[in-house]
Amino acid sequence: MPLDYGAAIPVNSISEEYEYLAAHPCPRCGGRWRVRVQALLQDAQGRHYDRVDVACSQCGERTVFLFDIQSLFTKQKANK
Repeated sequence: MPLDYGAAIPVNSISEEYEYLAAHPCPRCGGRWRVRVQALLQDAQGRHYDRVDVACSQCGERTVFLFDIQSLFTKQKANK
């Protein structure tokens, strides 16, 4: 299944990703997400994304969150 980069959730830090996960529990049972895999991705235009594969700690439901982390790379360039 291809990723929808247009639907990526914009964040300004990795900690914001974890705050988002905590604020959006499993829709099936309300359980907390447990990160299974986290990967840095780049689209054809060179924009950066963080893919976070999660599983619910209570019912095992699995899903993928895609975060737009381009602002982290823009900050790094500005600081050089």
